[in-house]
Amino acid sequence: MNHAAAELEHLLSAIRLCLARGGRYLVSRCAPYGPIMREPNLSYIHKAAWGMHAAGVDHALIARLLDWAWEHALQPNGDFYCPGEGPEYKDGQRAYRTLTFGKVAAWIAHPLIRDERVVGRLLQYQHASGGCFNYIGDGPRVEERPTLGTLNTSFFGHLMLALGRREEAIRAGDWLRRWVAANAPHMAEQGVLYSNLTLDGALVTELAPGARMTGLVDRRQPKQEFWQVGTTMAYLAALYDRMRQEWGYGADAARPYLASALALLDYEATMPLETYLWPSKCKVAWGAGELLRVLVEYGLGSAEQVELAYQAARKTAVFTFMDNQLPHGGWSCMHYPTSELAPELSYDYKPLAGLVAVPDAPIPGSPTIWLPSEEITGEFLGEIKSVELGVQALLERG
Repeated sequence: MNHAAAELEHLLSAIRLCLARGGRYLVSRCAPYGPIMREPNLSYIHKAAWGMHAAGVDHALIARLLDWAWEHALQPNGDFYCPGEGPEYKDGQRAYRTLTFGKVAAWIAHPLIRDERVVGRLLQYQHASGGCFNYIGDGPRVEERPTLGTLNTSFFGHLMLALGRREEAIRAGDWLRRWVAANAPHMAEQGVLYSNLTLDGALVTELAPGARMTGLVDRRQPKQEFWQVGTTMAYLAALYDRMRQEWGYGADAARPYLASALALLDYEATMPLETYLWPSKCKVAWGAGELLRVLVEYGLGSAEQVELAYQAARKTAVFTFMDNQLPHGGWSCMHYPTSELAPELSYDYKPLAGLVAVPDAPIPGSPTIWLPSEEITGEFLGEIKSVELGVQALLERG
């Protein structure tokens, strides 16, 4: 389907306004006026750096965020966390947060990511299978977890792309391809996508009560970890691009990575519109935007596949991001549920008259993970930037 230039230009204008407003919000939240570089929690830093980069904030300010992390959060073993952080941050997101700001450090050539302790430690997180652990303990020896997932593996891959480390990047891509292949019959027959693989590559399909939220995605429930699809599509598309553009691989060698991303796009196309109202849809914007850009720039995919990528990107940009952006330019905090039994799953993040009816602070005793507004805003900006680039490519194709 051909989209009128006016439609695409309208969407791009709205995205760019969204980026500008979000970038100003993040700048306004830097110390001494806000918690960024003030509060001893790396969660105020890692995605804010990504979002600032996407919004075109001066790299000198981004470098200050990275300097702060380097000074206040780098541990002797090469990991990053601030003393006193809760285990949901310090341990549960140990690799994830460093991988997020690490790629930004590589993009702006910040010396943090050239520190041998940092890179050497991050390389330890990749399992022999290519997947990446979220946590490996505090000692020099790797304490393996029983399962591997898409989040840390894809973010690890993006950092390896930023560092130009081909072997590790392709191993991460191979793990994600196996994850997609293992899920293919489940997506086709039951409309279900299981989240984790054991270390020997078996899907974890037996889930105890309370483990559904972190164990699978289906096409029925409106509040799930929909980012599983998006983060994998984003990395596989970006890996395809790098293999073709810089690493000298031919179309045949790189095609399997793109094919796996397209298989996930087909699955995403079956999702109800209601699923785009939940914040955890966010990474679908990233995946669909990257995939749209790659399909258009390389002249690949059918017209239907390009349309599916565009529609997934547009719906996330409009319904997940723009409709929920607050008057100050940022987005609400989130009480992230790690279980389908969490009562906070009932929260609605849709603003009414510019207000969101969720507590703006952690809830004592809650099993949810409190993600501050600055973190959510940084991530959304990073992801909507990919939609901008995909839609821009589509517009330029004519």
